[in-house]
Amino acid sequence: LPLQVGRELDKYLLTQPIVCAETKSFTLEMKELCALYTTDVIATVAYGVQANCFKNPNGEFRRHGRAVFKFSLRRSLEFMVVFFMPHLVPYLRFKVVPPTSTEFLRSAINYVMQQRELSGQKRNDLIDILIEFKNSTKETPSTNGLVFEGDLLVAQAALFFTAGFETSSATMSFALYELAKRPDLQQRVRVEIADGLRRTAGKVTQEFIDSLTYMQMIIDEVLRLYPPLPFLDRQCTAEEGYSLEPFHKFRMPQGMPVYIPVYGLHMDPEIYPEPKKFDPERFAPQNKKQLKPYTYMPFGLGPHGCIGERFAMMQTKVGLTYFLLNHKVTTCARTKIPMQLDRKAVVVQAEGGIYLNVVRSPLCENS
Repeated sequence: LPLQVGRELDKYLLTQPIVCAETKSFTLEMKELCALYTTDVIATVAYGVQANCFKNPNGEFRRHGRAVFKFSLRRSLEFMVVFFMPHLVPYLRFKVVPPTSTEFLRSAINYVMQQRELSGQKRNDLIDILIEFKNSTKETPSTNGLVFEGDLLVAQAALFFTAGFETSSATMSFALYELAKRPDLQQRVRVEIADGLRRTAGKVTQEFIDSLTYMQMIIDEVLRLYPPLPFLDRQCTAEEGYSLEPFHKFRMPQGMPVYIPVYGLHMDPEIYPEPKKFDPERFAPQNKKQLKPYTYMPFGLGPHGCIGERFAMMQTKVGLTYFLLNHKVTTCARTKIPMQLDRKAVVVQAEGGIYLNVVRSPLCENS
């Protein structure tokens, strides 16, 4: 568990100066705050590197993380070609990760792997897994002759970094936004955290994380309203194609691209009544079982579903726990209600950020 980073988040909030003495509050932009946390988690848990984002918000890991998702006309064109015209990528030499960020990640990951191999130290993290892949394919090449080395290894680590910090930070910030609008739901989550910590003698353990049923419902509903990727791209690989019968007579040919409108499904009133309403009860254990299959897919589904789903859930729960341990959130003059999503963003993001009042309110005082 990324507990040390969670403690750093709590410590960072506790050191923020109180602006309003009457309410014991200060204002922060949630997306950037949560990105500092998730970037630190990914750097520490995956690579064994101390990024120290809370002490140095403009450090290299955070700076290059911002660059990957920063909007520009060129970046917009690059992502459009990557998703909708991938056959042009080799000719146009477009990159998902900007060249300067690519060089940083390449040098950082290669250095960490080299030091890990020289020392023989084991941390059971992503770097150890990549080293094992590299050594195993050298001894026994895969059936297609693929050998994990060089940039192929770097690409796996870079993907874990870019996908791991952005999606979870967005989910955390949207969750805090919705909780700020609904103090009753926020109080219920905080009570659940307090009760869970009593059972574990104040320790954030895996047992504690698994016990956060209502927080899970909150996160599930946040991911319905704000799925990180508004659509999924797939490709028909069956040699004989894929028939859409009995819904349609059309048969998709092999190689045909398929785009799944995740956001459209999640906002369909026939599937989710009052789809714009934030209602965690949709995902109560008894209701979750009644959901129509393949109508909820924030992480994708099937063999190509996101392999980082459990890790994302875990770091989100740990982050929210340490945030709400000594603080709660309320709306402020800069909070946009209703939420306005950025139409230019690659992933689902709030336009102009998410500004909330952070109120110092230790759980022990409310228990």
